[in-house]
Amino acid sequence: MRNTFRQSMAWLHTWAGLIVSWVLFAIFLGGTLACFDKELDYWMRPALHQLKPGPPSMDAAAKTLRGMAPNAETLYLRPPSDRDPSIRGFAFEPGKPYIDVALNPRDGALIPPTVGGNFFFVLHYNLQAGTLGIYLVGLAGMLMLLALISGVIIHRRVFKDFFVFRPRPGGQRAWLDGHNLTGVLGLPFHLMIAYTGVIIMMSSYMTAGVQIGYRGDMARYYEALSGTSHAVEQHRPPRRVASLDKILDDAVQRLGGAVEYLEIEHIHDASITISALSAGNDEVAGGRRNLIYDGTEGSFRGENEGPPTAYRTYQFLSGLHRVQFGGAAIRWLYFLLGATGCVMLATAAQVWIEKRTRQVEAAGLRSGYGLVRALNVGVIAGMPLASVSLLWANRLLPYELAGRAGMEAQSFCAIWLLATIWGVLRLRHGKPWRDLFGTTAALLFALPLMNALTQPHSSLLASIIARDWVLAGIDATALPFGLGFAWLAWISTRPRQLARRDPRMAPPRSSVARSETALPAVETP
Repeated sequence: MRNTFRQSMAWLHTWAGLIVSWVLFAIFLGGTLACFDKELDYWMRPALHQLKPGPPSMDAAAKTLRGMAPNAETLYLRPPSDRDPSIRGFAFEPGKPYIDVALNPRDGALIPPTVGGNFFFVLHYNLQAGTLGIYLVGLAGMLMLLALISGVIIHRRVFKDFFVFRPRPGGQRAWLDGHNLTGVLGLPFHLMIAYTGVIIMMSSYMTAGVQIGYRGDMARYYEALSGTSHAVEQHRPPRRVASLDKILDDAVQRLGGAVEYLEIEHIHDASITISALSAGNDEVAGGRRNLIYDGTEGSFRGENEGPPTAYRTYQFLSGLHRVQFGGAAIRWLYFLLGATGCVMLATAAQVWIEKRTRQVEAAGLRSGYGLVRALNVGVIAGMPLASVSLLWANRLLPYELAGRAGMEAQSFCAIWLLATIWGVLRLRHGKPWRDLFGTTAALLFALPLMNALTQPHSSLLASIIARDWVLAGIDATALPFGLGFAWLAWISTRPRQLARRDPRMAPPRSSVARSETALPAVETP
């Protein structure tokens, strides 16, 4: 621990951020792309691009979903929306993987699966590693809060540094100024995202209350938390299942707006109940109204009371994090602020590594940070390359290929691994930053062309003519990002300007050792 309070906070800021900087970069990049997860879903499912207009067939979709999950007690169907023209079906059978499928809104047929934008959403909250990943992401979020709070304390010149940027080629100050600028620009957003991200999964991290109060029964816990009630099973099959199409039409009229999803509960029992939850797109906390229908007759039973204040507060915090409100403008704001978070984390890691490498080299010692520097290249430059490669794999893999979604995910992991290996091999005798950034730029520039060659009816020109702005937006957005990565590749080719020192002026080894815990962000020019 250091001698003064600010020095103590500097030590905390450095190590709290460093320990999980790579994990946080993956979380932030995945979350940033997940701001447009439904738009990416749409782009990655060409079967949806030429749908004929007409009302959705919820009954046909339910029939398909029941065939896929015959033993599921509860089914969820999400009607088409402005962001997703498909019907999404969700079901869970005990002992089997969770089902999340896209269904054709006209006939309920299964649309060939793809990882879609949901891949980045899952990567964002559990690193595609299940329960272990959830705990790791939670730990990273807690350490990020510590790093942000301690960073505010140690930056006495925070507003002055916001207007300072010294982009010297390879200069330490350029990395540091970039870290300060993006950290201050998105500070309120980063604090909110870190805090709400931890709160969302709170029951997974702090399970003592559930274990003691509900004997570990999570279903009963959530039922009490949300204030919802469930019909008592009658243990006999239903005479029939009411038309979901008619219930959806009635719910839209009663709610005066869109329905978020239909829930079919106790589908194999005479107590079958169908609920329609309002979309609540203009509310941060999402829909509040929940209409209840008899599952056999389709008659309207009434409306559930809204959730209690505690759960509504939780929904509000969750809504702030998930950004399902406010339309495209708010999503773009979150996307841009999320991108500043990625830059903040990338520059922080680079500052830490480069500073210590130079300190060791200045002391005449052999640097032990070579592998760390190479892995830093693999994470920061490799993950954007892997993300773009996922879109390429979606178009290049045969559309009807069995296990296609799994192969898309495998392509992401394989490219990321190859990028990391390339960073290790090229770090000493090459420019891995230039190589990976340049490849990413090339793939982004060529994405609209590749899309036009593989799916002519979904090309940028065809989408503009059809006024399909969501589809056209993916291709169009790739171009400015391609320019950005091309710029990063260009500046990575410029020679590093290293300060030449007289070897006789090298600090003693003890000075280097003592400087290992110093914080780059508080050094002076």
